[in-house]
Amino acid sequence: MRGPGTVEPAPVQPVWPDRAARFYARGMDRSDYGAQASAALTAALGRPESLLDLGAGAGHPMLGWVEPGTRWLAVEPSRYLRARLGRLSRISHPGLRPVDAYWQELPPLPQVDIAIAANTSGPQEAPERLLGLMRFCATRAVAWIVPAQRGPKRWCLSGALPAHLHREDERPAVAAILAALGPQRQPSRSAIFPWTFSARFASPAEAFAHCAMQLRLGADDDRRDALEDHLRTALKPLPDGGFELSAPKLSALLIWDLA
Repeated sequence: MRGPGTVEPAPVQPVWPDRAARFYARGMDRSDYGAQASAALTAALGRPESLLDLGAGAGHPMLGWVEPGTRWLAVEPSRYLRARLGRLSRISHPGLRPVDAYWQELPPLPQVDIAIAANTSGPQEAPERLLGLMRFCATRAVAWIVPAQRGPKRWCLSGALPAHLHREDERPAVAAILAALGPQRQPSRSAIFPWTFSARFASPAEAFAHCAMQLRLGADDDRRDALEDHLRTALKPLPDGGFELSAPKLSALLIWDLA
């Protein structure tokens, strides 16, 4: 695929290891993100005739939106997530074609009706470059789904923790993305939808270990006791065993109409 050629290339980010990708995908399986995103996409855009999906993950937001036979080019560099997409192509969506690539280094692909980047890092890391590429690829519309909550966003469950534990910038990412695009590249329209990311842990100790790793807590970090105290109330026991930790989210659907 020939790119616009007028914007400096964006840096390529490391691919998730399989373990991290598996945790993310299983959390999305438990969450309502797919249902909420597909409803928003259908209401705003109808059904796509063909789709380029950049950073496709395990395909959750597309399953309720894309018809089974629709040509769906799912660009995903993670081996584990691409394997999940491959199973979808065999079981329910024969029009799905997983593509092993970074969005910054796309192979030649045909143009599509709609190009989408949903819940992936590109809009935050290189919004101008990504938008130019996607406008070049699509004939009807470009769509982004980006974080809109006033809260943390670095990792999936950070929103389950109070600010004194996660210590992240809580400004909504969508505001920074729109500011970076400038007045000439603003979307044609937008919508907001809520959802919740939920992850299952076998025990409170497993949940603590996961959060401590994400927070990069050392053995003498003064947040360790506070994290343990918070998880005692935040973790919800499950009827079939184990515990669930959930983080509220808010996403913005940004749409650029091209036709």
